[in-house]
Amino acid sequence: MSTAQAVQARPSPAERITQFIERNGGEHPRWFIGVTCNPRERLLCEHCINATRDPFLIVGCDTAEEARRAEYSLRKQHGGWGKRFDGLDPAAIFVYTFRMSATTIPNQR
Repeated sequence: MSTAQAVQARPSPAERITQFIERNGGEHPRWFIGVTCNPRERLLCEHCINATRDPFLIVGCDTAEEARRAEYSLRKQHGGWGKRFDGLDPAAIFVYTFRMSATTIPNQR
């Protein structure tokens, strides 16, 4: 009898964000999805989320390209808010999402 155990594949960044949104009420069009190199500053200062009240998730990716692919895939499949960027900042390896509310700012910068 083999003692080897099957290793479960880790969910992709897009899968992790989709699962988080589903666990927090779904309704993908009510969620903002973005990519940045500084997610805390972007979420707290630019989008004005309340870290104790507004659901949000930050997912680190291996590359900026992987982060952009995850963002694009999520918005294409499910809708939601965000902004397409023409450039690719190699430091922007974080995909983030938050549920928009009356107090958050879905800026398009």
